[in-house]
Amino acid sequence: MTDPILITGGATRLGFALATHYLENNQPVVVTFRTERPGLKQLEQAGAICVHADFSTDAGITAAADTLKGRCEVLQSIVHNASSWLTDPGGTRDLSNLTLMMRIHVGASMALTEALKHALLKSNNPSVVNISDHVASRGSDQHMAYAASKSAMLNLTKSQAKKYAPRIRVNALCPALLEFRHDDDAGYRLRTIEKSVLQRVPGYGVAIEAICYLQSNVYTTGTILPLDGGRPLRMP
Repeated sequence: MTDPILITGGATRLGFALATHYLENNQPVVVTFRTERPGLKQLEQAGAICVHADFSTDAGITAAADTLKGRCEVLQSIVHNASSWLTDPGGTRDLSNLTLMMRIHVGASMALTEALKHALLKSNNPSVVNISDHVASRGSDQHMAYAASKSAMLNLTKSQAKKYAPRIRVNALCPALLEFRHDDDAGYRLRTIEKSVLQRVPGYGVAIEAICYLQSNVYTTGTILPLDGGRPLRMP
Protein backbone atom coordinates (compact mmCIF):
# COMPACT_ATOMS: atom_id res chain seq x y z
CA MET A 1 0.00 0.00 0.00
CA THR A 2 1.30 3.47 -0.88
CA ASP A 3 1.58 6.34 1.59
CA PRO A 4 -1.57 8.45 2.15
CA ILE A 5 -2.47 11.61 0.25
CA LEU A 6 -4.05 14.54 2.11
CA ILE A 7 -6.76 16.51 0.31
CA THR A 8 -8.08 19.66 1.95
CA GLY A 9 -11.68 20.47 1.10
CA GLY A 10 -12.30 16.87 0.08
CA ALA A 11 -16.03 16.61 0.77
CA THR A 12 -17.40 18.18 -2.41
CA ARG A 13 -16.78 18.90 -6.11
CA LEU A 14 -13.13 18.45 -7.24
CA GLY A 15 -11.90 17.38 -3.81
CA PHE A 16 -14.54 14.68 -3.55
CA ALA A 17 -13.93 13.47 -7.13
CA LEU A 18 -10.18 13.32 -6.49
CA ALA A 19 -10.59 11.43 -3.21
CA THR A 20 -12.95 8.97 -4.89
CA HIS A 21 -10.45 8.41 -7.72
CA TYR A 22 -7.65 7.65 -5.27
CA LEU A 23 -9.77 5.29 -3.18
CA GLU A 24 -10.94 3.40 -6.27
CA ASN A 25 -7.26 2.85 -7.09
CA ASN A 26 -6.39 1.61 -3.57
CA GLN A 27 -4.66 4.85 -2.64
CA PRO A 28 -5.10 5.76 1.07
CA VAL A 29 -6.65 9.20 1.54
CA VAL A 30 -7.05 11.73 4.32
CA VAL A 31 -9.54 14.52 3.62
CA THR A 32 -10.41 17.65 5.55
CA PHE A 33 -13.86 19.17 5.50
CA ARG A 34 -15.45 22.26 7.02
CA THR A 35 -19.13 21.40 6.46
CA GLU A 36 -20.83 18.01 6.70
CA ARG A 37 -21.66 16.75 3.20
CA PRO A 38 -23.52 13.63 2.03
CA GLY A 39 -20.36 12.38 0.32
CA LEU A 40 -18.40 12.14 3.57
CA LYS A 41 -20.10 8.92 4.60
CA GLN A 42 -19.32 7.46 1.18
CA LEU A 43 -15.65 8.40 1.53
CA GLU A 44 -15.45 6.96 5.05
CA GLN A 45 -17.06 3.72 3.94
CA ALA A 46 -14.46 3.49 1.17
CA GLY A 47 -11.67 3.85 3.73
CA ALA A 48 -10.90 7.58 3.82
CA ILE A 49 -9.94 9.30 7.06
CA CYS A 50 -12.12 12.43 7.33
CA VAL A 51 -10.96 15.27 9.59
CA HIS A 52 -12.97 18.38 10.41
CA ALA A 53 -11.01 21.57 9.77
CA ASP A 54 -11.99 25.23 9.65
CA PHE A 55 -9.48 27.40 7.79
CA SER A 56 -11.46 30.63 8.23
CA THR A 57 -9.49 31.57 11.38
CA ASP A 58 -5.86 31.38 12.39
CA ALA A 59 -6.85 29.28 15.39
CA GLY A 60 -8.72 26.90 13.11
CA ILE A 61 -5.70 26.45 10.85
CA THR A 62 -3.43 25.83 13.85
CA ALA A 63 -5.86 23.31 15.32
CA ALA A 64 -6.13 21.50 11.97
CA ALA A 65 -2.36 21.38 11.65
CA ASP A 66 -2.00 19.87 15.13
CA THR A 67 -4.72 17.29 14.45
CA LEU A 68 -3.25 16.28 11.09
CA LYS A 69 0.25 15.95 12.56
CA GLY A 70 -1.20 13.42 14.97
CA ARG A 71 -3.12 11.53 12.28
CA CYS A 72 -0.54 11.58 9.44
CA GLU A 73 2.77 9.99 10.35
CA VAL A 74 3.74 9.83 6.69
CA LEU A 75 2.28 11.53 3.60
CA GLN A 76 2.96 11.03 -0.06
CA SER A 77 1.36 14.30 -1.12
CA ILE A 78 -0.80 17.22 -0.02
CA VAL A 79 -3.42 18.69 -2.35
CA HIS A 80 -4.43 22.12 -1.06
CA ASN A 81 -7.92 22.25 -2.53
CA ALA A 82 -9.94 23.93 0.26
CA SER A 83 -11.50 27.04 -1.16
CA SER A 84 -14.17 29.68 -0.66
CA TRP A 85 -15.89 31.46 -3.57
CA LEU A 86 -17.51 34.63 -2.28
CA THR A 87 -18.68 37.65 -4.26
CA ASP A 88 -17.09 40.88 -3.03
CA PRO A 89 -19.55 42.33 -0.48
CA GLY A 90 -18.55 45.95 -1.14
CA GLY A 91 -17.46 48.83 1.06
CA THR A 92 -15.40 48.23 4.18
CA ARG A 93 -16.47 44.57 4.22
CA ASP A 94 -14.18 43.97 1.23
CA LEU A 95 -11.19 44.14 3.58
CA SER A 96 -12.47 41.40 5.87
CA ASN A 97 -13.40 39.32 2.83
CA LEU A 98 -9.87 39.70 1.46
CA THR A 99 -8.41 38.64 4.81
CA LEU A 100 -10.64 35.56 4.79
CA MET A 101 -9.70 34.60 1.23
CA MET A 102 -5.98 35.03 1.93
CA ARG A 103 -6.25 32.93 5.08
CA ILE A 104 -8.05 30.05 3.34
CA HIS A 105 -6.12 30.01 0.06
CA VAL A 106 -2.65 31.08 1.20
CA GLY A 107 -2.39 30.81 4.97
CA ALA A 108 -3.72 27.25 5.18
CA SER A 109 -1.35 26.02 2.47
CA MET A 110 1.61 27.76 4.07
CA ALA A 111 0.90 26.55 7.60
CA LEU A 112 -0.14 22.98 6.82
CA THR A 113 2.75 22.34 4.45
CA GLU A 114 5.21 23.53 7.06
CA ALA A 115 3.52 21.53 9.84
CA LEU A 116 3.46 18.34 7.75
CA LYS A 117 6.82 18.59 6.01
CA HIS A 118 8.34 15.86 8.20
CA ALA A 119 5.52 13.49 7.24
CA LEU A 120 6.18 14.26 3.57
CA LEU A 121 9.92 13.70 3.97
CA LYS A 122 9.26 10.12 5.09
CA SER A 123 7.75 9.31 1.69
CA ASN A 124 9.31 8.64 -1.71
CA ASN A 125 8.87 11.50 -4.20
CA PRO A 126 6.80 13.73 -1.87
CA SER A 127 4.85 16.59 -3.41
CA VAL A 128 2.46 19.44 -2.77
CA VAL A 129 -0.16 20.62 -5.27
CA ASN A 130 -1.85 23.97 -4.71
CA ILE A 131 -5.18 24.30 -6.50
CA SER A 132 -5.44 27.88 -7.75
CA ASP A 133 -7.79 29.19 -10.45
CA HIS A 134 -7.83 30.50 -14.01
CA VAL A 135 -8.88 33.94 -12.69
CA ALA A 136 -5.57 34.23 -10.81
CA SER A 137 -3.96 35.52 -14.02
CA ARG A 138 -6.84 37.57 -15.43
CA GLY A 139 -8.68 39.01 -12.43
CA SER A 140 -12.38 39.24 -11.64
CA ASP A 141 -14.41 42.41 -11.15
CA GLN A 142 -16.92 40.70 -8.86
CA HIS A 143 -14.55 38.35 -7.03
CA MET A 144 -11.50 40.57 -6.52
CA ALA A 145 -10.55 39.09 -3.14
CA TYR A 146 -10.89 35.55 -4.44
CA ALA A 147 -8.83 36.26 -7.56
CA ALA A 148 -6.15 38.15 -5.62
CA SER A 149 -5.76 35.35 -3.08
CA LYS A 150 -5.58 32.69 -5.78
CA SER A 151 -2.89 34.77 -7.49
CA ALA A 152 -0.99 35.02 -4.20
CA MET A 153 -1.24 31.24 -3.99
CA LEU A 154 0.80 31.02 -7.20
CA ASN A 155 3.54 33.20 -5.73
CA LEU A 156 3.45 31.06 -2.59
CA THR A 157 3.92 27.99 -4.79
CA LYS A 158 7.16 29.45 -6.19
CA SER A 159 8.39 30.28 -2.69
CA GLN A 160 7.50 26.86 -1.31
CA ALA A 161 9.19 25.15 -4.25
CA LYS A 162 12.41 26.99 -3.37
CA LYS A 163 12.10 26.42 0.36
CA TYR A 164 11.40 22.69 0.28
CA ALA A 165 13.70 21.74 -2.61
CA PRO A 166 15.22 19.35 -3.38
CA ARG A 167 13.24 16.82 -1.35
CA ILE A 168 9.65 18.09 -1.64
CA ARG A 169 8.25 19.30 -4.97
CA VAL A 170 5.58 22.03 -4.97
CA ASN A 171 3.43 22.88 -8.00
CA ALA A 172 0.10 24.58 -8.74
CA LEU A 173 -2.85 23.88 -10.99
CA CYS A 174 -4.97 26.70 -12.47
CA PRO A 175 -8.26 25.25 -13.75
CA ALA A 176 -11.09 27.15 -15.34
CA LEU A 177 -14.61 25.89 -14.64
CA LEU A 178 -14.55 22.10 -14.70
CA GLU A 179 -18.16 21.19 -14.01
CA PHE A 180 -21.41 23.13 -13.72
CA ARG A 181 -23.44 23.38 -10.54
CA HIS A 182 -27.01 22.06 -10.59
CA ASP A 183 -28.49 25.57 -10.39
CA ASP A 184 -26.43 27.12 -13.23
CA ASP A 185 -28.92 28.32 -15.85
CA ALA A 186 -28.77 27.60 -19.58
CA GLY A 187 -27.53 31.08 -20.47
CA TYR A 188 -24.61 30.89 -18.07
CA ARG A 189 -23.71 27.43 -19.32
CA LEU A 190 -23.67 28.60 -22.94
CA ARG A 191 -21.56 31.68 -22.17
CA THR A 192 -19.07 29.57 -20.22
CA ILE A 193 -18.68 26.98 -22.96
CA GLU A 194 -18.05 29.72 -25.51
CA LYS A 195 -15.17 31.14 -23.46
CA SER A 196 -12.76 28.36 -24.47
CA VAL A 197 -11.59 27.41 -27.93
CA LEU A 198 -12.23 23.76 -27.06
CA GLN A 199 -15.91 24.60 -26.49
CA ARG A 200 -16.55 22.31 -23.55
CA VAL A 201 -16.77 22.04 -19.78
CA PRO A 202 -14.72 18.89 -19.31
CA GLY A 203 -15.58 17.54 -15.85
CA TYR A 204 -13.21 16.77 -12.99
CA GLY A 205 -11.35 13.99 -14.77
CA VAL A 206 -9.01 16.38 -16.59
CA ALA A 207 -8.00 18.00 -13.30
CA ILE A 208 -7.44 14.62 -11.65
CA GLU A 209 -5.19 13.65 -14.55
CA ALA A 210 -3.24 16.92 -14.20
CA ILE A 211 -2.87 16.56 -10.43
CA CYS A 212 -1.60 13.00 -10.78
CA TYR A 213 0.96 14.23 -13.34
CA LEU A 214 2.23 16.93 -10.97
CA GLN A 215 2.46 14.37 -8.18
CA SER A 216 4.35 11.78 -10.21
CA ASN A 217 6.78 13.77 -12.37
CA VAL A 218 10.06 13.83 -10.45
CA TYR A 219 11.52 16.78 -12.40
CA THR A 220 8.65 19.24 -11.96
CA THR A 221 8.61 21.88 -9.22
CA GLY A 222 7.53 25.51 -9.07
CA THR A 223 5.33 24.85 -12.12
CA ILE A 224 2.05 26.68 -12.70
CA LEU A 225 -0.04 24.42 -14.92
CA PRO A 226 -3.03 26.03 -16.69
CA LEU A 227 -6.10 23.93 -17.37
CA ASP A 228 -8.42 26.25 -19.23
CA GLY A 229 -9.39 24.75 -22.60
CA GLY A 230 -7.53 27.52 -24.40
CA ARG A 231 -9.50 30.40 -22.85
CA PRO A 232 -6.66 32.92 -23.31
CA LEU A 233 -6.83 32.30 -27.07
CA ARG A 234 -10.34 33.78 -27.03
CA MET A 235 -9.15 37.05 -25.50
CA PRO A 236 -8.56 40.03 -27.85
